[in-house]
Amino acid sequence: MVSIDVLWALGIGYLLGSIPFAWIIVKLWLRIDIRTVGSKNVGGRNVIRAFQAQGKSKGLAYTVGLIEAIMDILKGFFAMWLCVYISFTFSNSDPWVVAFAGPAAILGHNWPIWLWGPGGKGVATTLGSMIFFNPIFLPVWLVLFFVLGSAIMYSAITYLVSFVVLGVIFIFWGTYIWDWISPANMHVDLNASPVNDVFGWVAFATMVAITLVVLSRQGENFRKIKSGEAGKMKLWKIFQGKADEALK
Repeated sequence: MVSIDVLWALGIGYLLGSIPFAWIIVKLWLRIDIRTVGSKNVGGRNVIRAFQAQGKSKGLAYTVGLIEAIMDILKGFFAMWLCVYISFTFSNSDPWVVAFAGPAAILGHNWPIWLWGPGGKGVATTLGSMIFFNPIFLPVWLVLFFVLGSAIMYSAITYLVSFVVLGVIFIFWGTYIWDWISPANMHVDLNASPVNDVFGWVAFATMVAITLVVLSRQGENFRKIKSGEAGKMKLWKIFQGKADEALK
């Protein structure tokens, strides 16, 4: 049974996800608004574009972009972890807080209250949600993204398809999250808890919700695909040291 915990999980997830790290980094370092350069997206890839547009070295641009992406990943992870910790330590021990906190964090990243407008595309924050379920899902998703992306070649479609496929995998594999979160620290007796019976479905529902939220920021990309303006990914070029060309 879903409890009232999911309501505050929505709020916590959204507020944490709304922290616009890309906007903050570019504003403090370069003294410009990231929404005025490159793709105008508030995310790691556009941080790289912003630094390169200001004449910064490629090495510095990619380093800062990677750091920003890690911070966005941590938003998704920490929003879910914090809500699980609070619910299982102080409240109703409701596993469904995960299905609300994760998508809410991505919604906050995509539509941050602090910027009064669009933010990022939600991909890095979604990866944080995957890591929360089990760190092994990050390399699993990377393999899925490479395989599907090599066939589909459009990033927007690849993101959505790969997230749905991973959601299906969660049904059968996602129940083992509790083994590495160290639930003993949350004073939870798993042997007496129904969580293990439902968590695979909680994980699947989370990924479905996440996919829908990610879709909310892909409208422009789908318009470009339809009109023929969208660039195609050439992921194999990553192995040739041409990341700029690989992820267009």
